[in-house]
Amino acid sequence: MLNRKATIHLATVSISVFLLASCNRHFSVQNNQYQQYGIDQKEAADSSLIRYYLPYKNKMEGEMKRVIGETEQELTKPTAHETLVGDFFADAILSEGLKMDPTIQFTMPTTKGGIRNPLPKGNLTVETIFELMPFENELVKLKLSGPSVQKVINFIVTSQGQPIAGMTMKIKNKVAYDVMIAGKPFDINQSYIVLTSDYLANSGDDQAVFANPLERNNLGKKVRDALMDYVAGQTKIGKKIDTKLDGRVTVTND
Repeated sequence: MLNRKATIHLATVSISVFLLASCNRHFSVQNNQYQQYGIDQKEAADSSLIRYYLPYKNKMEGEMKRVIGETEQELTKPTAHETLVGDFFADAILSEGLKMDPTIQFTMPTTKGGIRNPLPKGNLTVETIFELMPFENELVKLKLSGPSVQKVINFIVTSQGQPIAGMTMKIKNKVAYDVMIAGKPFDINQSYIVLTSDYLANSGDDQAVFANPLERNNLGKKVRDALMDYVAGQTKIGKKIDTKLDGRVTVTND
């Protein structure tokens, strides 16, 4: 928090820089000296500054605490191939994505590491969704060739499962089989439409599974906003978030 002394100092520096810049065609440092100014709790708070930002702070806190939905149970993220919070995340993104583009067939909107927190049982607030997805990632639609989708499948296998929706698979001896996409068996000779985030589409997490798509279309919507819209939409029709594990990624011994 800035106090009055710090405010006066910053204003003095700003005026000095302005005068120096106005007197010289090109800015140059005249005296390269370093001095550290300490700000600690011994300094009194600047009441005028507090009065200025307090209404904005209160408004922001009120919005963050706004309840947008409710869960029937805690949505956990254990170290498993399929998790409750992962299923919720992917299902929500696919549902909202299909509203924007019904050609989308499956989604891997994030990695397990990209989901920062579980969702608690009970009220879901705007703040809860921010904690779940604190990044400014946006939704991206990709058209992938069959071999590229196979790389996605292989990544899901080797990384011991990822948040997916619209796709199911069984895994045995670290190999995927019975892979279904949009209700049909995966065909490596076909192309597919996948919904993901710009972070993964840009090879985030050192992953290149979405590199070299046949087509790319940025949808102009943040992943976090899609999650909030989904929760709010479920609330509007009188439903709570009640995700259940459905075996979309299953490890078998058969």
